[in-house]
Amino acid sequence: MGSIPASRTKHVQALVLQGLFRFCVPLLHRLATRGREMTGLFRRGGMWWARLVVPERHRAAIGRREFIQSCRTHELHIAKLVATALLADWRRQLLAVECAPMNSDVLKLIDKAPTLSAGGYLPLDAAAATIGLGRAQLLRIASAHNLQLWCRLNRVSGHVVGDADLEWDSSSYGPAMRIIPQPSEMPDTAMKTEFSGVLPLPDSMACAGAILADGLEVLDVVVLAMPKSPSQVFIPDETLRVPVGRLEVLASQADAVRRHFARGLSEEQVQRAQDAAKALAAGGAVQPLPGGEKRFSEAVEAYCSAPNGLPARLREVAEQRQRKKGLMLFAEFMGDLPLCEIDATKLRAFRDGPLRTLPGKANNLPKELQRATMPEIVAALKADGRDWPLMSLDMQQERMQWLSRLFVWLKDRAQWIATNPAAALAGESGLSKADMEARHREAANAEDDEEDGQRVFQADELALIFSQPHYRTGNGAHITRRNERWYPFEYWLPLLGLMAGCRIKEAAQLHLADVRVLDGIPCLDINKATPDKTIKNDQSKRFIPLHPKLVELGFLDYCERLRASGYRRVFPELTYALTPARYAKEPIRKMSAMLKRLGMPRDNTRVFHNFRHNFNGALMRVPMSALPYADEGLKRLIRFSVMGHELGETVNERHYSHAAMGERYALVSCAPFDLPPIARFDIDFAVIKVAEGLANKGGERRGREDMGTLNAVA
Repeated sequence: MGSIPASRTKHVQALVLQGLFRFCVPLLHRLATRGREMTGLFRRGGMWWARLVVPERHRAAIGRREFIQSCRTHELHIAKLVATALLADWRRQLLAVECAPMNSDVLKLIDKAPTLSAGGYLPLDAAAATIGLGRAQLLRIASAHNLQLWCRLNRVSGHVVGDADLEWDSSSYGPAMRIIPQPSEMPDTAMKTEFSGVLPLPDSMACAGAILADGLEVLDVVVLAMPKSPSQVFIPDETLRVPVGRLEVLASQADAVRRHFARGLSEEQVQRAQDAAKALAAGGAVQPLPGGEKRFSEAVEAYCSAPNGLPARLREVAEQRQRKKGLMLFAEFMGDLPLCEIDATKLRAFRDGPLRTLPGKANNLPKELQRATMPEIVAALKADGRDWPLMSLDMQQERMQWLSRLFVWLKDRAQWIATNPAAALAGESGLSKADMEARHREAANAEDDEEDGQRVFQADELALIFSQPHYRTGNGAHITRRNERWYPFEYWLPLLGLMAGCRIKEAAQLHLADVRVLDGIPCLDINKATPDKTIKNDQSKRFIPLHPKLVELGFLDYCERLRASGYRRVFPELTYALTPARYAKEPIRKMSAMLKRLGMPRDNTRVFHNFRHNFNGALMRVPMSALPYADEGLKRLIRFSVMGHELGETVNERHYSHAAMGERYALVSCAPFDLPPIARFDIDFAVIKVAEGLANKGGERRGREDMGTLNAVA
């Protein structure tokens, strides 16, 4: 079959690798700390740290596989005191999860639904609702190897391949794994087919565990098992993005789960459920649950502090604080109501009223418009008459999803309320036809948080950026403080933006296989060939010839060293985030901090995207005399091709115009850039920093290069 490029590499056994790390990390820790007086205390870089492994059965609820925190001291006796307090708090959180009541609908557990007798398959969410359990409970059962997960296909094109015919890839950390090739690179024995029906996931236990641990709502499926032919697998031509709730289970297995939980019910639980049902049928009032009289603010506080609440979904304290502030918007506009008074009507009133008035990027509002509460800010904007953009429709819907998750938790976990008032809003967008059209326009234009810049960096601003120490020396040796880090992307990303016109997400997500040679010319292949990559639109898929300056500074040599070291991405130090920014989350933060440090205003006028405007301007300034052709129309076509812009308005321009790689290189190589002297990249130093960055990762991600959602962070 030949060598398979990493751009489409996926592993059949990738999820199994998580099990290896769950074993290895605790083992290595025990070896490293053997002989110490106190378990849960270890030393790193002279500093003492506390650590407690989360039992596997609680990892989904806690949202992590271990607790770890610096004691911020070099003295052992002080570290012991700090660690004792930390360990006690962590164990209290584990105890709270251990004692949390199981959510179930007792009547559904004891009475078998007709859909279970019909046989066949049920979507995961439908199965959970039918037997009275939550989706997470069914996934926990699947993660314990007691429930098979299936994927339904409808005329999906792909290949049936013998497992033995797939090549092995031993270049990544951990054991060798099967490589999933592109459709054009299938082995000769592969059989092209179109499949309809249901096929099982290769490892339901590992998949369910990953869904629970990472809070996934959508699963990327690249391979499925063939139950009638265990030695074969089905590989779809395109990655299937399957909502978790639409994975399927056998009705017979769902019924077996129901019977198992029904046997564990006490007579008192059954009687109480039957009495409540009779009262409802008779038109009487059911005794409210204990939390029904509590205020909305109390519910938010409980949700944001409970180990199985918001902290299980968001790990960063700053993100938890932001989410709590977003939830409290409901109380700011609708009042701090008792939970028993909040119904679907009030939620719709909030969605269709105050939520539509919220300003976008409120943190960037001028100081004279800042107020203590959001209603006051909205009123100030209205009185000022300033034309400030509103929060996007997608972000408005995201706020409603936050509320929905809160009420799900209050019903299922905390058991403060008997019904979820947000359930009635499921499937509603609350958007008019005009709103939907506006949303489509937003989606077409949206890229990431760095897309706002519509100006170029001026010459003095470029001089400031490219006069930083790492551009004068080629490395980050100037960073000496213990709490500061420098990584290779800080050197290369601004250069790729300026000299290749890359968007920040395009550059951050580059695989080494995307650095190619076409027609003898080194170039970047901007694509979405793997699930961890995205592009803005179809025109964004393009080949960009490398500017000679990038080659001179060592970009190709650095990529070759990374390949030799076993890496698969150009910036392996970057972590894949479960946000629209993906790999660019940390670069966006670093870029903003860097520009602020250089004295540039943080008003969305100076962002990474400005480099792209500089690159476009440089291409426009290339004189015709420098090119092997003398046609302004052709020059414009080539520039648009390199930038990833729509080629033209006519069918001929869009579909029949093509710029050869040699023509693209002729234009890019002549693009002028007036910059201070830049030192060649220090490759040896960079490789060390990449290894350090991977070693600094937490939990089982430590030492691993992120390759998408498998090991993503919230």
